[in-house]
Amino acid sequence: MCVDPKGGVLSQVGSFLQRRGYRIKVFNSIDFTKSMHYNPLAYIKNEADILKFVDALISNTKGEGKEGDPFWTKAETLLYCALIAYIIFEGPAEDRNMNTLVDMISGMEVKEDDEDFMNAVDYMFAGLEKRTVNTATSISAGGTISLIAANNSSGIAQLSYVCFSFPTSATIFSINSIIVWLISCAM
Repeated sequence: MCVDPKGGVLSQVGSFLQRRGYRIKVFNSIDFTKSMHYNPLAYIKNEADILKFVDALISNTKGEGKEGDPFWTKAETLLYCALIAYIIFEGPAEDRNMNTLVDMISGMEVKEDDEDFMNAVDYMFAGLEKRTVNTATSISAGGTISLIAANNSSGIAQLSYVCFSFPTSATIFSINSIIVWLISCAM
């Protein structure tokens, strides 16, 4: 695996390496038309994987030198863990991707003047709670979860706009054509 943020290595030696038998796989976050697809949720198999992914997502989207209130960071972590667990363990296989996560976050509407208001995500978790015999906690708490999404300390809102608002960029994260057997994140 070679990290090539400016694209120079690929243009200079990519053809050479390919002729020598190397398989070239490209994930281009600048020009999505020149990129293979990558779905990070395809690698999540258990709760520990979810937490690793969420920690990496938050630490890589919070912005330079921005440290928010630890309460909001922990709340955001719990929210994303719950949403991703729902996607992985409850959702259909075709919805197990980042687009679904962004759709869920975007759909977490709050109506401050109506305490009983439930958004689509609240209804999903309420249904899960009814189906689950041993429910330890309730995910839907009168808009608190939506408030966490609205006040998150990371840049996930900006990331979702940049990465998922355009058809070409939304499809890049919907399927997986890059097989990564080992992902190591520096924390």
